[in-house]
Amino acid sequence: MQRLLDSPRFYYALFAVLLLPALLINLGAHHIFVHTDESRRALVALEMILKNEYLAPTLNGEFYYEKPPLFNWLLVLSFKAFGAYSNFAIRFPVIIFILTYAWLIHKLMKPYLGSAKAWLVLMLTVTTGRMLFYDSFLGLMDIGLGLLVFTNFMLFYKLGREKRYLLLFVSTYLIMAIGYLMKGLPSVVFQFFTIVAWAVHTRDWKFIFHKFNFLGTLFFIVPVGLYYYFYEKVNPDSLITVFEYTWHQSSQRTITEFGIRDSLLTIFTFPLENLYHFAPWTLLVVCLFGKNVWRKLWASEFHRFAIIAFALNIWVYWTSPGVHPRYLFMFLPLFFAVLIEGYSLQPFMLRRIVDGVFLGVMALVCLAPLAVFVVPEKFEAVSNPAAVAIPVFAAAVALTVLFWKKPIHRIATLAVFLLVLRIGFNFFILPYKSPRGQANADAAAKVVEIAAGSPLYVLRPSYCHDATSFTISSAREEILEKRDMAKPGTYYIIYDGIFDEEIYEPFLHFGTSGTPRTLYLIKLRD
Repeated sequence: MQRLLDSPRFYYALFAVLLLPALLINLGAHHIFVHTDESRRALVALEMILKNEYLAPTLNGEFYYEKPPLFNWLLVLSFKAFGAYSNFAIRFPVIIFILTYAWLIHKLMKPYLGSAKAWLVLMLTVTTGRMLFYDSFLGLMDIGLGLLVFTNFMLFYKLGREKRYLLLFVSTYLIMAIGYLMKGLPSVVFQFFTIVAWAVHTRDWKFIFHKFNFLGTLFFIVPVGLYYYFYEKVNPDSLITVFEYTWHQSSQRTITEFGIRDSLLTIFTFPLENLYHFAPWTLLVVCLFGKNVWRKLWASEFHRFAIIAFALNIWVYWTSPGVHPRYLFMFLPLFFAVLIEGYSLQPFMLRRIVDGVFLGVMALVCLAPLAVFVVPEKFEAVSNPAAVAIPVFAAAVALTVLFWKKPIHRIATLAVFLLVLRIGFNFFILPYKSPRGQANADAAAKVVEIAAGSPLYVLRPSYCHDATSFTISSAREEILEKRDMAKPGTYYIIYDGIFDEEIYEPFLHFGTSGTPRTLYLIKLRD
């Protein structure tokens, strides 16, 4: 047993074994009123299927211009693979993203960091607070975009060192095209600044103007151009509108929208805010302030590139007010590679202080499952809570003891500990997130029940949340379209600002996410 606990492969295997249940248990148990973007992506994908139109996305039957369709295509595949418009199907592609990202981190970083440190980087990336306890159970595209941009970073380093410039530009521009079709312009921005980063790293400015750079652009222009060519066939004379929306989406939350004052303030708040979101591993930042750490990091070719690529790309978000932490996923492996190296360069005493903080937090957190015995009334909705709490508590305690007794494997042990916490989270918290959202989901289901077999529309101006629209449209298997005028004999959803009881007969009033407004299910009175 002692020999097993001394082997790093034991911790890697334990992490791999626990990762799937941590990500999959109760993945579809909670409603889709948690996050606006999740329900919007799901609704667009649903309408593609209902309309049998996959090139020109719609939202409530109207053309939707804000995002290209690639992520929606993946949701369509998931819906068809699972044979249902389920919450699980909405979120399953994100699990594939995470597993693919983890594999890529190890595959691409192993030649430069060694297997052990590559494993640690993938563990840290997957178990950051933001990814493990939030984005990993929502059907969003950002982890997918993150793995694409990270792959580009690594291809620049690998193929640039080997001077295989034709393959470098062809592959990175093709990946950029995939990223563009997923989220728009951010991939283009990252490609530009990564080209500059490699030129800075090699001190070769001619690289920016390399002949294969211009050839590589064709591998972006052709696939993206073909998409827009066929899109225009479906929605004629709309390309200017598409490009305007694409630009607007990419300029949101930047200095162009918020101004200089808020952007300058963000320069100071951005690091502190993201130290919180990507905890607990951001505590390792203190390891960068040890004696000669930066000199040693800069002397390492790979870490020097990681620092340059990170610095030249991160500023796009660092100076942008309102940026969501999920936008930063592509930077995590570069950032954590530097932190892990900084941690390994520290003298014993500083590492002992950092490990002491981790150990103290683990000792406190491992007591959390005992809450089912202290305040049992809080867990009445959970079936047999003790059957989950006791194994989670026992595993957490065992890992805390292991963290203390095996200093050489402490980072890996903490990563496994976080997966155990996520498994407990899946049972005790995930299915019950946002009671108000659950009430909204129940109300949308009630609308379906009342209006069954009858026409149903949304009357403009609409305050109907995309999650409400998705719940109704998926149950009825028809698009919930918008109308400007009400007609007799038809159900409509309207908001309280235009509701008049003398004109409309109400059948239900209910709330929706994103607004304090009350919605009504009505018909015109005779």
